[in-house]
Amino acid sequence: MSYGFADAARSRVAVLRNRQFRRLLAGRAVSVLGDGLYSVAAMWLVYEMTGSTAYTGLAGFLSRAPGILKVFVGPLVDRAPLGRTLTLSELAQASLVLLVPIAAAFGHLNVVVVLTVMPLLALANLFSGPAQNATIPRIVPDERLVRANSVGQVVTKASDATARGVAGVLIAAIGGVALYLVDAATFVLAAILLGSLSIPARESEKSGSSDADAFDFDGYVEDLREGLDLLADSVLGRMLVASLFANFLTGVALAVLPAFAEGIGGAELYGLLLAGMTVGTVAGSVLASFFDRYPLGRTTIAGLVVSGLAWAGAVVLPGRLLTVALFAASRVPLGVYNVSVSATLQTGVPDDLLGRVSAVVGSATSLVLPAGMLLGGLAGTRFGSNSVMFASALGSVLMAGYWLAIPSLRRFGPPTEVASGEFYRA
Repeated sequence: MSYGFADAARSRVAVLRNRQFRRLLAGRAVSVLGDGLYSVAAMWLVYEMTGSTAYTGLAGFLSRAPGILKVFVGPLVDRAPLGRTLTLSELAQASLVLLVPIAAAFGHLNVVVVLTVMPLLALANLFSGPAQNATIPRIVPDERLVRANSVGQVVTKASDATARGVAGVLIAAIGGVALYLVDAATFVLAAILLGSLSIPARESEKSGSSDADAFDFDGYVEDLREGLDLLADSVLGRMLVASLFANFLTGVALAVLPAFAEGIGGAELYGLLLAGMTVGTVAGSVLASFFDRYPLGRTTIAGLVVSGLAWAGAVVLPGRLLTVALFAASRVPLGVYNVSVSATLQTGVPDDLLGRVSAVVGSATSLVLPAGMLLGGLAGTRFGSNSVMFASALGSVLMAGYWLAIPSLRRFGPPTEVASGEFYRA
């Protein structure tokens, strides 16, 4: 056991010796920090201007719904130079964020301006995720992808938790509009860091193919179809169904979380619950590298049951600290699951299909999350926030049942044993 722990620790350190991977992590961390600060500032401004939770719900929907279009971005990411894509995405976000303080400076800031910027910023961010996912296997060896994804998840979640933790303090100190200026600076810094990456060229780029320079609509449609077909014909598609259900449940819970927190502790507890969920996911991401030699089917089934029980305990058991602790614990298995599935996808999908497959997954996720928020909010008004939260916990256990019922998922082996390009054919 001690050997396994030491071996996993050395593997993570070895990943961090990769200078290009460190630069990618730094760029991602700064970008996520900007995203987190922006999301808090935007929701705060909307609520401050309107005093209406209906508007804040609309704001959350507008910031997430454009992610549906990720499916159309994947083929473009697979054709365009990744370094340029990463840099331009960050610069576009920096430009859009500045629209809010500019409107305020000229006395034209209102809720319409803030709500308009939100989906535009989400559109500009569409290229970032698929491009980063496609970059990792180009700069990290296959045998270290699980560790790389584990570290990446930790950095992402830690940056997000930091942003949420300091955003409230910054708003109190400098105001929500001024925080948008900080956001713009973080996006520019992220663009500089990501622009410094040296990403190995694709074979088509080495041979001077025009795929990266000219847009072929017929080829684009064919590329898109290949990504969809791979998901439909492989075990990845069945994994995607489970992941979508998990994201739907997350949306349902997030919709009623403020009301749930208000009932037992108020706004302060709401912040602690969000932080706890993030910390739990970070912990799971750290632990993922210790589970990568175990069958993914077994660890997922057991983890989802544990997650559901912890979530249910947080809803029904008294005590604020216990509630926060159980909420954090419920996210640990999901952190392990996210990293393991990401590594499985990045190893099993050929490099030239990875961008479009990642985009399909991201697009589907972006569809169910806002749908879950809308339906969760409606259900909360009808049944109450506690009932909806408990139903979300039950859903996690049902998802474990889904993995148990499907042989290809139940028997799925360790992520480290997935062969490179294994999912190219069904």
